[in-house]
Amino acid sequence: MNFTEAKNYTENTGSAGIIPGTDVIKELLGRLDNPEKELKVIHVAGTNGKGSICSYLEYALSECGLNVGRYASPSVFDFLERIKIGLRNITEEEYAEAVTVVRKATEGMEIPPTGFEAETAAAFWFFKNKKTDVAIVECGMGGQDDATNVFDSPLATVFASISMDHMRFLGSTPEEIAVNKAGIMRRNTPAIISKMPHVFCDGKDYDPAGILEREAGEKGAVCIRTEEEIIPEGFVNPLSASYQNDNLNTALWTLRILEGTLAKSFPGKSITSDTFMAGAAKTRHPGRFEKLSVSPVIIRDGAHNPGAARALKEALDSDATLPIDKKIHLIMGVFKDKDYKEILRIMLPGTVSFTAIDLPDPVRGLPKEELCDAVLEISEELYGKGAEVPETEHIGKADCLKDALSDTNNAGPEDVYVVFGSLSLMQLFGDL
Repeated sequence: MNFTEAKNYTENTGSAGIIPGTDVIKELLGRLDNPEKELKVIHVAGTNGKGSICSYLEYALSECGLNVGRYASPSVFDFLERIKIGLRNITEEEYAEAVTVVRKATEGMEIPPTGFEAETAAAFWFFKNKKTDVAIVECGMGGQDDATNVFDSPLATVFASISMDHMRFLGSTPEEIAVNKAGIMRRNTPAIISKMPHVFCDGKDYDPAGILEREAGEKGAVCIRTEEEIIPEGFVNPLSASYQNDNLNTALWTLRILEGTLAKSFPGKSITSDTFMAGAAKTRHPGRFEKLSVSPVIIRDGAHNPGAARALKEALDSDATLPIDKKIHLIMGVFKDKDYKEILRIMLPGTVSFTAIDLPDPVRGLPKEELCDAVLEISEELYGKGAEVPETEHIGKADCLKDALSDTNNAGPEDVYVVFGSLSLMQLFGDL
C-alpha cells in the first residue's frame, strides 16, 4: 500500500465506531510476534492533560539521547503526528509500510480490527522496528478496555486529571470513569497520579485521585501521589497556562521515579535530573492555551469538557501577561456529545461576546445555531429570564473561523479572543 491507501485502510477498516475491549488487538499483535512485549513503555491515561504530560516526557527523554517513540490518537494538526519517533512525525512511507504489515497480519481474522486497533498495532510494530528505547503511549479513551491496554510490565502508568467525558463508554460517574482508567495499572509497577480537583456530579463530591489510589492498592501497583511540587525554583514552564504546572510536575515525578531504571538500562546516556529539565524547557505542545498573537491577543485551546474548561478559565483569570482590564471574546465549536452546557456555565461569566462556529465534522459537531440557543438558555439560567451574559455586546454565529476572527482587525489593546471547544478546531487555523 502507498500512504493514501494505508490512511484509507486505518480510517475505514473493521466495524464502524468504537468497540471497547482488547481481545482483537491482542490477537492481531500475536500475529505480529507481539512487538509490544519488546517495548519499554510509559502508559498515560486521563481526561485532561495527558497530551501535555506526554510532551514533557518526550522532550525530556529525548534530551537524554534516547530514541523516544510517542503514540497518541487522534491527531490534531497533522494526520502523521499520531505516531512519532525522535521528536518527528512518522513519514508517509513509514506509515504505509507499517500499515501494510498489519493489514497482511489481519488476513484470516474472524473479527477484523477497528481502524484504531490496526493503527495501534502499526505503531507498536513501528517502534519495535525502529529500536525505540522508550515508547510513550496515550490511551485513546479510558483505560481498561482501550486498545493500548496490552502491556504486561510498563515502566510506569501515569494518570492525568480526570473529568466527565466519554460517559457513554466509560461510566456515568467520576468514580466509574476513574476505575476504568485505572485498568492500565499493573502489579509492582509505579502508578503516578497527578494532582487533580474533586469532581461534583449529581450532588455528590468525588475525589478521582483518591479513587485511583484505592485502585492502585487493590491492584498491587506502587502508588505515587504528586501533590508535592518538585519543579525547580526559577524554572520557566514553556507551556504558559497555569494548569500546565500540574502536568509538568507529574512528568517530573515520573522521570524521578524512573531515573534509576533508565540509567541502568542505558548506561551510555545522560539520564540525570539536569538533562530532564533541559529537555522539558524545550517542550512544545500546540493547541493548549497557545497564544497566536499578542496584539490583539488570540488564544487557542482545545478545552472540550468541563474539567478542561475550568482549567482554561483559571488560566485566563491568572495569566499576568494578559491585559488587566481584558475583554474576553469567546469563539466556540463543540461536538454534540460533549457537556457543552456545563462548559458554557463555566466560560460565559465575564465575557463580552460569544461567537458559535461549526466543527469540520458535520456529523458529530453541534450546529452553531443550537450552540447559540444553548448560550441564551444558560444566560437565563445564570442571570434571569430574558437576560444575556452581563455586558455582552454580541451573541452570534459565523460561517467559518476566519469570519469569527474578523473583528480582531478593529480590536483594542484590552481585547482577548479565545478559540476553544474542540481540538478539531485547531486545524482550522491553517486555513486563515
